[in-house]
Amino acid sequence: NRLRKELGIEGKIVIGHAPGAVMRYDEISLKVREIVANLFERDAATLSDDTLLMQDLPCESIDLLEVSVQLGATFHIFVDEERAFLRSLRYQLAGAPDAAAFLREYYGHLDEARRQQLAAYYTDADGMALQSPLTLGDIAHWVEQALEATRQGA
Repeated sequence: NRLRKELGIEGKIVIGHAPGAVMRYDEISLKVREIVANLFERDAATLSDDTLLMQDLPCESIDLLEVSVQLGATFHIFVDEERAFLRSLRYQLAGAPDAAAFLREYYGHLDEARRQQLAAYYTDADGMALQSPLTLGDIAHWVEQALEATRQGA
């Protein structure tokens, strides 16, 4: 695969992920893109961390269930769909007295710039009517954190 070669990880991930093994972020991101590409019959090379699932792909809420199952099977982790897919973030932020503190505590897998972007998106009145801003990068960062937590707990 050309994308694996470009990333310098050709042949390193074949099927799934060995439990307890350390994976670099680029390996995790590539695997997430491959899962989503397979589900939507796309070339993984055409997807990026910035790909919006609900806007750039024909993804519906029910499709996230299949993504969740594939993530769990591939990475050998339990997928917390609330956090991994930002499921209730809109409502959680509406009830949070301090959006920034809430995002740091519950969505610490996202970097500060992304948390600020999400806070702005959901505090904008028009954002309440828009589709989820979930990106492949959001999912890959959540997987990275889940893998680290699994390794530390083992």
